[in-house]
Amino acid sequence: MSGESLQTPLVSTSMEPMRAILILALLAGCGGSDGDGPPDAEPDATPVALDCPTYCGQIQANCTGTNAQYPDMANCMATCGTFTVGTSMVTDTSGNTLGCRVYHSGAPAKTAPAMHCPHAGPAGDQLTATPQGGCSGGDACASFCALEIKACGSVDAPLPGNPRDSTNNPIFQYQNMANCMSVCAGYDKTHVYSTTSAGNSLACRLRHATTAAISVANAMTECPYTGMPPTGPCTGTPTP
Repeated sequence: MSGESLQTPLVSTSMEPMRAILILALLAGCGGSDGDGPPDAEPDATPVALDCPTYCGQIQANCTGTNAQYPDMANCMATCGTFTVGTSMVTDTSGNTLGCRVYHSGAPAKTAPAMHCPHAGPAGDQLTATPQGGCSGGDACASFCALEIKACGSVDAPLPGNPRDSTNNPIFQYQNMANCMSVCAGYDKTHVYSTTSAGNSLACRLRHATTAAISVANAMTECPYTGMPPTGPCTGTPTP
């Protein structure tokens, strides 16, 4: 009996370290008591930012060739400054906002550029006779006029210094936002917007307004093409 009593604690003592090891292994497999997860877990993806660098980086990468919305990063960044941020989010699928354009210029534009790049572009939609519901808010003139007034000023609020074009005329083309919207309603909206748009259409005027927004020097050359009556490259039959 004395031999048995000596063996029992020896077996018990030898099992305790093994039990401890098993418990620690189970805790590690479950992420430990602090709930951090496995040590080799992948980090969360970086959230998409609601800002112009994110938007322009996406649209320049995903909308190229015939689907391109801006000739270069400078045009995009200058135009982006006129988009409403407000309470928009990067998951918005409609509404004339930066958030809506960030959404459409990302994965949707990458997988279906012909459909989503126009939504993400300066017009916020395909330019058609029937109002659309992408990122234009139902009227692409709102996108154009916001950009136009920022880039070229207006009669009511000219740009600082009231710059003039090569013929010494003020570069503003409209009395104010309301006047721009009224005149724009009569522009041809049946021709798609592109970085090569020409002829008497909203698409051509929008194209030149994006370039005008880059600098006052650009505005002095480009703003005259954005008004009514049509001038320069925005005269004649619209293309494409």
